[in-house]
Amino acid sequence: MSMFSLLTKVSGNAVAALKCRRAIAAVEFALFAPLLALVMVGIIDFGYYINQSNELDKSLRVGAMLAARSSLPLSGGSQATIENLVKTGTADGSGDFVVPGWSDGASSLAVTTSTYSAGGNSYEVIKVVASVPYKALFSGLLHTYGFMSITMNAAHEQAYVGD
Repeated sequence: MSMFSLLTKVSGNAVAALKCRRAIAAVEFALFAPLLALVMVGIIDFGYYINQSNELDKSLRVGAMLAARSSLPLSGGSQATIENLVKTGTADGSGDFVVPGWSDGASSLAVTTSTYSAGGNSYEVIKVVASVPYKALFSGLLHTYGFMSITMNAAHEQAYVGD
């Protein structure tokens, strides 16, 4: 087979392939599939962030409610019980962390009391504040796009109601 006939045959096949429109959808899907997968992973990870943030808010609310029912000033034992309840959902701290970021040394939890005056009356208010690093499902993907660390910050205040 001569070089000319080989070239003619290859160019004829190329022209025929260009005229055939049946494979266009497959080629377009192959081009956009990686982008589609990246968007889907981002949506899933964002949903996981929202879920962790919601769990953090709920656990702070429960901790503040317990603190509002405890004797003031809060004793060391009460502080430990509140911390266990916020972090693990159990009073003795035996459960798993409610939010995976609590296992990180960079997390923090503070329980404070303040006095507010209104209408000549003084009111005690308990405030529980937390800062917890977000543990992503796809952390490598976040690091690739420049998100080195994301911290969830939350707070909840509860009026003191007594024992």
